Amino acid sequence: MNIFKHCFEEMTEEDITVLKAYFHGFDYRGAGYTFLANYIWRNTHCLCWEVIDDYLFLAGADCMIGDPNAVISMPMTKNGRYEPKKLRAAILEARRRFDARKIPFSIVLVPAHMRQYLAAAFPEEISFVHDRDSDEYVYLKDKLISLSGRALHKKKNHLNYFLKTYSYEVKRITLSMRQEILAFVQAVKESKDYDGDELESLQMEEEAIGQILQYVEQPEVYSVAILIEGKLQAFAIGECLNADTAVEHFEKANDAYRGLYQLVCSEFCKSLPEEIVYVNREEDMGLENLRKAKEALKPNHMEEKYTACFLAANVVK
Repeated sequence: MNIFKHCFEEMTEEDITVLKAYFHGFDYRGAGYTFLANYIWRNTHCLCWEVIDDYLFLAGADCMIGDPNAVISMPMTKNGRYEPKKLRAAILEARRRFDARKIPFSIVLVPAHMRQYLAAAFPEEISFVHDRDSDEYVYLKDKLISLSGRALHKKKNHLNYFLKTYSYEVKRITLSMRQEILAFVQAVKESKDYDGDELESLQMEEEAIGQILQYVEQPEVYSVAILIEGKLQAFAIGECLNADTAVEHFEKANDAYRGLYQLVCSEFCKSLPEEIVYVNREEDMGLENLRKAKEALKPNHMEEKYTACFLAANVVK
């Protein structure tokens, strides 16, 4: 279902150039506001896009459940500016596409620092609902490397146990390792029992990992692989988010090795450029165990996300 003219499944080099100009046009601070993040999940979210009045609009739906509804994320700018009147006109045009298909219209995953632009375009016509499940956890890189401090004492103990017990090799992932990485992902998936929904989600993740591995040697993509006795046992892959922040998209480890998750996280952070200060480890999706794990690492701050909803059915145009 394409609300907008173009889909991510069929892109030309010219399309990619246009999209990257917008993704690089503003400090969105959200892990989902990169070209690569959208490209690797394009099949899961049925993404389509269009430039309307100089703003880039992305629409997506949940392909996993065949939901006919769709949402858009925060419109993107390529010149670093949001002009209230122009933004308003562009959003209203996008909304007409939804109205024509009788699909409810809302703007999701709005970064907290960008609410002001929507509020200026729609004064007293729009409200914001905090989407806690989509808040992203942002950590100090050096803290994830050292795991210093009383609050991280247990994590540090796990790491120390691994370092005292095992010998290992750290290397950057290359294109030649793609099949080895995918085989490891498959093995990790098969090592536990999952219900139908969890299994389908992991299959989608596996596809996304396969996609990002095509770009793993690009300079803006960061990765580490951990080998024990010459065999892959953990990896992490991410990318540059902005001038001082990296995002870690994927992290997998053989949990038969105590402390290996702490090690791969630490080594991933060690591999990052010196100018990177923060690591965004994405959201917890409302999953209780994942939330506890991310909170236990003591984030420096959260990148909050909001859903923007129109207060009336008929906004004055």
